[in-house]
Amino acid sequence: MLLNNRYQLLTLLAEGGVAVVYAAFDTLLSRRVAVKLLKEPFASDPLFVERFHREAQLAANLSHPNIVSIYDVGQALAGPTTYYYIVMELVEGENLAQRLRRYARPFSVEEAVQVGAQLCQAVGFAHSRGFVHCDIKPQNVLVTSSGQVKVTDFGIARAWQAERASAPAHEVWGTPLYYAPEQAAGAPPTPASDVYSIGVVLYELLTARPPFESSDPRVLARMHQTQPPPPIHTLNPAVPLQLERIVLRALAKDPSQRYPDANAFARALTAYAQQGDARTQFNLAPVSVPPDSPLATQRVQPVAAARLAAEEISPTRARRQEGPDVLLWLLGLVAFLCVLGLVPLYVAVYRAYTRPATNLPLFATPTVSVVIGQQVSVPLLVGRPITEAASQAAALGLSVVIAETRVSEAAMITTVVEQRPAPGTLLMPGDVVSVVVESPRFVQRVVVPPWLIGNTLGEPISRTLSDAGFRVIVEEVFDFAPSGLILRTDPPPGSVVEAGQTLTLTISSGGRKMLNVNLSPIVLESVTLQRERYRPGEVVQFSVQWRALAPVGRDYAVGWYLLTPDANVVLAQGDDRAPMNNGLPAPTQFWVSGTQVNDTYVLRLPSTLPPGSYPLFISLYAGNERLPVRDPGTTTAKDNLVLLHVLIVQ
Repeated sequence: MLLNNRYQLLTLLAEGGVAVVYAAFDTLLSRRVAVKLLKEPFASDPLFVERFHREAQLAANLSHPNIVSIYDVGQALAGPTTYYYIVMELVEGENLAQRLRRYARPFSVEEAVQVGAQLCQAVGFAHSRGFVHCDIKPQNVLVTSSGQVKVTDFGIARAWQAERASAPAHEVWGTPLYYAPEQAAGAPPTPASDVYSIGVVLYELLTARPPFESSDPRVLARMHQTQPPPPIHTLNPAVPLQLERIVLRALAKDPSQRYPDANAFARALTAYAQQGDARTQFNLAPVSVPPDSPLATQRVQPVAAARLAAEEISPTRARRQEGPDVLLWLLGLVAFLCVLGLVPLYVAVYRAYTRPATNLPLFATPTVSVVIGQQVSVPLLVGRPITEAASQAAALGLSVVIAETRVSEAAMITTVVEQRPAPGTLLMPGDVVSVVVESPRFVQRVVVPPWLIGNTLGEPISRTLSDAGFRVIVEEVFDFAPSGLILRTDPPPGSVVEAGQTLTLTISSGGRKMLNVNLSPIVLESVTLQRERYRPGEVVQFSVQWRALAPVGRDYAVGWYLLTPDANVVLAQGDDRAPMNNGLPAPTQFWVSGTQVNDTYVLRLPSTLPPGSYPLFISLYAGNERLPVRDPGTTTAKDNLVLLHVLIVQ
């Protein structure tokens, strides 16, 4: 079938309740695309046609590497039938539901975190534009062969600020397996609702099953509203407790207890992936599934049968296992010596914690043994020595900060006399308990919080540091960690310093590199890259910030290129085009002084590219003339090509 003498439908890719999706060929631009057709009888319903058009308009204005791009929208007549269609990017890959069926097991921790972070970044971009997706589920999340996530189907997306007051309470949006408790109750969805749905998807990736299952939508709704999800580690022991805490926060019943939007969720996942102790968990052996798990019949039984067969074939090996195991005895001896060596350390720690405490403002950091759960109850700290109170709170994942120190002649050691919030208050792990202490003496010193590194700088941390008496200076450096993530401090964490001393926080730029290249009348201000290391055949995505110094008055196109290490030969180049601002056309002819444009580009690396370092360049040109580089700023230029970054191919 040929739509409007342009789009040749090829094969059926997917079919939903309202629409079908075909792989197609755009005969005008000679490229493969995906075409989504509204099914009958919905094509005859004005409300569904309006929703179909709204989906195209919304998705077309959400230009993001992890959101499926929209190319065209229209309608075509074929006899008496009117076909309404959306033409979009053809994603070569499969959706998460298909991949889960193909795996028939949980995703690895590393793959689940990578997929979850990209999913959060895509939905977070929509949140930053004022929209909620409302229907996040594995079927709407596509994954390419290179691991890139693409979110699709914005058919019921809503402008959440406008819908909160006007939406009818009886209308429910979403899919029962994945919608949030407030959606099940008919309340208008918010960004926190999408966070819950992403949490359900991530839970399913880590356990190969959703947290709640039922064939009755009403039963599912009650489960989402009232039942806690089964602990992840009981279904997949390979999942670290820290990651489980992140997912459980996203699955909180109360929207205010979740991450406020998908961007915050993405920062939590990316920060987790950046931590060294988390990365050591990524290459674990396949999980051992409990015998009563639905997966046991698929994986545990065949393994057991294979083991029995091996023992029957090799009786000599079986007899050898019946005798003493020399290796086991050696390991036991090593373990005993290690425990014996810990005795002096135990004595030193015991003496340190039984020594009278000074009244240093103290920040306790959560340990890896925190209680798994969505909330914890604040313990009674009044009357306890500050070291004991801080240790007790830290065991629950809470931090303690001294709000005030009172000098008391009757005080023998520094003791908690007041606390906020009160005992029994429910908090999320990581929250702060403020205490007032009485001390035999007053020392105006503070402790650099040990939990700063790895957290994202924001108003809560800034306020906490200010209240503790620090004078904070922030320095941003080029780094691929999430934007605002604290990389290091000066003085280092745990240092005891005088109140009022300067504390320098070095934070990540989130892959943003300042360039300040003068191509008068245009400045190339910065480039933002997702990462630095790639494999042959992968797609490089990056964003550039342009700014006009004066009216340009002429149309320039953008060209971007990957060159050989000596920068003499072009190995790959993008589809040169006019600039776009957040996905919308922005011809330079109409730029005036102060115009700022954020444009995103993609470049596929050659599949035969050998390992090495390859420079990525960009330029503006008209005809055969490149806009001259008058000042390369913080980078370099060659033949009026501006060096953005050197990519490492492994």
